[in-house]
Amino acid sequence: MYSKNHLLNLNIEKFEGPEKKLDIILFSPCSDLRSNRDGKWQKVVNSSGSRILSSISTDDLDAYLLSESSLFVWNNRILMITCGRTSLINALPEILNLVDRTRVAIVFYERKKSNFPQEQPFSFKDEVRRLTRLFPGKSYRLGSANHDHVHVFFWAHPDAKPEKNMTLQLLMHDLDPFFMTSFCAEGKRAMDLDVKFSAFEKFFPLTERDSHFFSPYGYSLNGLSKSNYLTVHITPQSNGSYASFETNIIQDDYSPLIKEIIDMVKPEKFSLILSTCMERDTPRFHATLAGGMANHWITEKSQYDFDCGYRVTFLSDLEALDLRHPSRGGS
Repeated sequence: MYSKNHLLNLNIEKFEGPEKKLDIILFSPCSDLRSNRDGKWQKVVNSSGSRILSSISTDDLDAYLLSESSLFVWNNRILMITCGRTSLINALPEILNLVDRTRVAIVFYERKKSNFPQEQPFSFKDEVRRLTRLFPGKSYRLGSANHDHVHVFFWAHPDAKPEKNMTLQLLMHDLDPFFMTSFCAEGKRAMDLDVKFSAFEKFFPLTERDSHFFSPYGYSLNGLSKSNYLTVHITPQSNGSYASFETNIIQDDYSPLIKEIIDMVKPEKFSLILSTCMERDTPRFHATLAGGMANHWITEKSQYDFDCGYRVTFLSDLEALDLRHPSRGGS
């Protein structure tokens, strides 16, 4: 049996896989928001310490694949995700140069617990201080302080109405070492990574796909279908292996999709976040997810109702009983 140390050299540069996320929703569509003829989105991305590598589009949405994660732009929404040592908070003033603050209905900022917090340019506390100067929102922590958790800042204008949407996130740590070799220069690069992830299309066909293999380590994928997106980011380094999956494509039951991803990645532990507006039929999605998953321990379960009719369900420290440690499952 090969160890992680055998498959991946431990003497590699640390990379912060867990992401930061900024989600801004406007009161109404802005006709020129998506246009990038003047390079405005390059300027936004560069301000965070990242850069644009490529882009894809549908009639409703533009997706930019970044050197550190992804940017998605609709006519009425901006979603930016960054990892590594980026300063996502620095992108907010640049965005507000494009969109007047009076047009902003909702601001959502999320930051996963860092693997290497001492190497981050700002703490979440610093970021909240900067956010509240512009938007007097509230900060929350999803999950317990001494375990895996996610920090959240939320602000909604008093006149804001919730978007009819749903977002699922899978945040996965300590990936299977054999899986990780597919994303390293010394691994089986001949394997078609896009084929590996084409399994998602049995759940929702994509019209546009954009992927990038980073040298020597890492992988990112953006996929689009009309106004919907999915994004995958993989950090395979053994000193902090991490993968994330996020989509706003609505499914009646996410369990088969989640199982497909977990069976592929085989993380030692992972967290789930489901965010929705609170319409009449959405509580059942949260109830299904909160019911747990077969063959997994759930050590943290939280549900939060934010202002303006949003609900978030958070499940943390899920450990597989049958994937990599089958002996745990008996008693």
